[in-house]
Amino acid sequence: MSSNPYDQIPYRCQPIEWTAPERLAINSLLHGGPAPTLARYRVLELGCGDGANLLPLAYYRPQAEWVGVDGSARHIEQARSRLAQLQLDNLEFLQLDFRQANAQLMGKFDFIIVHGVFSWVADGVRDALFQLCSDRLSSKGILYLNYNTKPGWNIRGMVRDYLLAHTQSQSTLADKLTAARAAAAKMARSLADETHPFSQLLGNEFQFVCDNHDSYIAHEFLTEHNTAYWRSEFLALAQRFDLYPVSDADYNYPSGRVNPALLKQIESQDLIGANLEDTVDLISYRQLHTPILSKKRSGIPHPDPDLLEQLSVASCLHPAGPHKPNWYQHPNGYQVEAKDKQIAGALDHLFSLWPQSAPLDTVLSNHHRYLDDLILLHHNGLIELRLPGSPKPASDPGLNRLNRLEIQWGGYYTTAFHQRVEKTHSARAMESA
Repeated sequence: MSSNPYDQIPYRCQPIEWTAPERLAINSLLHGGPAPTLARYRVLELGCGDGANLLPLAYYRPQAEWVGVDGSARHIEQARSRLAQLQLDNLEFLQLDFRQANAQLMGKFDFIIVHGVFSWVADGVRDALFQLCSDRLSSKGILYLNYNTKPGWNIRGMVRDYLLAHTQSQSTLADKLTAARAAAAKMARSLADETHPFSQLLGNEFQFVCDNHDSYIAHEFLTEHNTAYWRSEFLALAQRFDLYPVSDADYNYPSGRVNPALLKQIESQDLIGANLEDTVDLISYRQLHTPILSKKRSGIPHPDPDLLEQLSVASCLHPAGPHKPNWYQHPNGYQVEAKDKQIAGALDHLFSLWPQSAPLDTVLSNHHRYLDDLILLHHNGLIELRLPGSPKPASDPGLNRLNRLEIQWGGYYTTAFHQRVEKTHSARAMESA
């Protein structure tokens, strides 16, 4: 795998917010899946690249053991160099081919993270990857594994074929990237004034290539393998290895949210094709899925009440203004009405604490009455429910050692909640630190 041409260019990795174990665990819990304890756990990331996702996870979660595996010698060398600068003793990076890694890794893992790998390897490696995950995942563990999805990648696949044809005469990846950008820009310009919907769609896809980083273009459009799957195809493959779906990791993010009205429309109008999920993806022009899988089939999503009693809640919803009393607004612009005085008082209090959380029983009296409302707000990405053991923000608002290094490495830094803060904000934070 180290012969992959993607290994020839500067690698651009970044933290993936929803891969944080506490986010995966609460997601799984609320969908009837397992929720590994956050007091002490083991995490394996396959395809860890230069460590940009794993390093901040390990830094803020010292109670866990972390292992990163990648087939690229250059990526592992860079990850180890960064690890040495941070001097963490709960993380190690291993250069291993996925087809041999199963025999060399030790023990079971409570969380396995596989981002940007599954669709981008040959079928034999894909199956070895599934087998590795199945063998190394604990009985109550969670696997996160994303893949490119049909029908959206049917169109992008055609763009990929076009760019591969226009770059096949180039001998180096750098030259291929230059040729691919030129071909995509030329096609985008050619289609810019077209009025046919397909031409407009295709023009947008070529412009999408122009607007992205070299590493993304190489990874998605110029490497040897890129296979897209219908949801049903992927789940059938996973089941062969005794892995079963829980939910999508980004189900409550804009990238993965499905409008409930669409589900009702499909069912009420008898629009279901082969199955409901494939039909939803067809109508939504879905391009990526981020499934969470486990060793057991998910149950009915009625989590253990005792565990729910231990949850904390955080919210950045703020009053919409005097012109809309009892209405609260999220930074993304979405507004929600708090018809209950207790809920309104809780939101006011939580906003004053953000990004810190508060135990449910300190925010709401008889809080069990409001669990369904809180879960609905969480499902819509408007508040955060947090499990015991989730990271807490530092008392010092300044940049820490990890943050300062991340700014040097990539021009951003990562918070305790695994959220990326861009360079413009980083500079301001550094000035005030």
